[in-house]
Amino acid sequence: MQVSEERVEPLPQTEDLFTMKIYYPVGNRLQIEERRLHRRTTQIAIAEAIVEEFLKGPVGIRVSDMPKDARLLGIYRDENRILYIDLSDEFRRNFQGDALTEFLLLKGLYESLSSNLAEIEDVKILIEGREIETLGGHLYLSFPLKDMVSYETNTLHSDTKNDENE
Repeated sequence: MQVSEERVEPLPQTEDLFTMKIYYPVGNRLQIEERRLHRRTTQIAIAEAIVEEFLKGPVGIRVSDMPKDARLLGIYRDENRILYIDLSDEFRRNFQGDALTEFLLLKGLYESLSSNLAEIEDVKILIEGREIETLGGHLYLSFPLKDMVSYETNTLHSDTKNDENE
């Protein structure tokens, strides 16, 4: 009689995992999802994991506002604790949305990083290693995100509604 041998990978120890909150744009709001991943040792490695999870989009949403096929190219931190997120051009090219969608996408990325990494002061988006003026033509990206995304979505949403009524 032949006995088959099956290898079962042990489940990771809970102390080897960490929980992060990811903020996804869904409709006209941000939706928070918790993700559990293997613990990372450096802040840059944690930031990479956060951005990679963010780019995957929310679980269970068939149509997402996340730009398709966008990839993380690199993350850098300067002496002023600004985190530079270098994304592939697909993040810009495949973005489809209005001002509110663009705002929520950027706010979601900022909140995902700032809520999980206490050591960062601000976040700046780069595309293919370069500064870009805008993602979708609505918001100015030549500066880091913090001041812009601190704006209340109700204000932006009402501005968008006023534009539609004109």
